[in-house]
Amino acid sequence: MKYSFLLCLLSVVLMGCSSTGTVNVDTLKYSSWQYVSEDSDAETQPIQFEFLDAFRVNGFAGCNRFFGQGEIRSGQLFVSNIGMTRKLCDEATNTYEDEFLNLLQIGAPLQYSENELILEGDVKWRFKLVKGHFD
Repeated sequence: MKYSFLLCLLSVVLMGCSSTGTVNVDTLKYSSWQYVSEDSDAETQPIQFEFLDAFRVNGFAGCNRFFGQGEIRSGQLFVSNIGMTRKLCDEATNTYEDEFLNLLQIGAPLQYSENELILEGDVKWRFKLVKGHFD
């Protein structure tokens, strides 16, 4: 009897520890991410971003550096008050950058695992966890 009770208790504890894939501000704070391109011939530099104090978002969008205020609502990442540098790059890079930044402004549904973050828009933007911070 005691053995079966302990077994049941252990299984409940272990289920409570498993990852649900849900993400919140505390989950992402102080983490850095880099875009994983499906196109191995892509000539653009990878998008990189990180979540800082007070959930500020800072990063590189392919041509320009950007920053803004992050928020997670109903499983979506929103970045408001986006500011950025204003370098002009080739048309393909500018389009790529605009698509990403627009997705952040309108809200991107999140999928999260320990080493991967996926932002869903018209396409899936897949990011891998990077150790340390970007300069």
